[in-house]
Amino acid sequence: MFYKQNLEHPHGEPRRVLLIAGESSVRPRIATLLSTMRCVCVLVSSTDEFIGIQDESFDAVLIDVSNSGIPAEHVLVRLNELHPSLSVRILAFSSGATSLELIELFERYDLRLISREPLLVQIWARLEDLFAAPRAAKHLRRNVQIAQLIFDSFRLPLPAGMRSLHQSGRQLAYQHKNKIVDVFIEPKTEFGRMSLAGQVMGSGIKKLENAGLVVLLLDGLKTLARTVTNESGEFHLEFDFLEDAGLQIRLGEGSWAAIVLGKMDWAKKRLPD
Repeated sequence: MFYKQNLEHPHGEPRRVLLIAGESSVRPRIATLLSTMRCVCVLVSSTDEFIGIQDESFDAVLIDVSNSGIPAEHVLVRLNELHPSLSVRILAFSSGATSLELIELFERYDLRLISREPLLVQIWARLEDLFAAPRAAKHLRRNVQIAQLIFDSFRLPLPAGMRSLHQSGRQLAYQHKNKIVDVFIEPKTEFGRMSLAGQVMGSGIKKLENAGLVVLLLDGLKTLARTVTNESGEFHLEFDFLEDAGLQIRLGEGSWAAIVLGKMDWAKKRLPD
């Protein structure tokens, strides 16, 4: 369902709020709240309806992340594609249970989840603050920072007298603050898939400091797989070939490192057609 409530503002153009929510008892209450605030409410409750808003502009976005009719990450990726400037004007709330994966998603996108009660009071206050002092758009979330590439086995000089060096895979190392992330990527030709083994190492003295860290495999902005490091900080992922593969690793509360794996053409050449 897709509809608009055209509400006139007595002192000028009304604020336009995109509400992404599925059928729930909360949705009509929020629509009424927006009407009371003299906002135009544009409702989207399915993936197909994003097409109808791609050329429209909005002052804020409200997302019911537990009952939007669309996976929360898909919503955020689509909003980033259609309206990048809305990244700092998204308010997320939950009308149901919140999973660990959703909590991680809020953290990565630097979103604060509005608790269910008193939900309407909090939404009203947050919208008023946002309209009073809109922030400039940002291209990278504060909670996700790009780790620095410090080693690439493909860039090593060849031994004297050799024109080429056969390598089964590619080794990469990245640094983020006091952490080193070592990655080895290898095409598994017999299975037609990619194998990625990694380890998070650090200079801390705490026992098992790098155990249980969340590691996400991404295709662009979309999360494809999730795993955690073992007691030695090691992790392993297998996946089909990806043009735009990357990792995000949760190194601490509110701290994510983005691992840019770069072009994977070298691996595609070694995989069977």
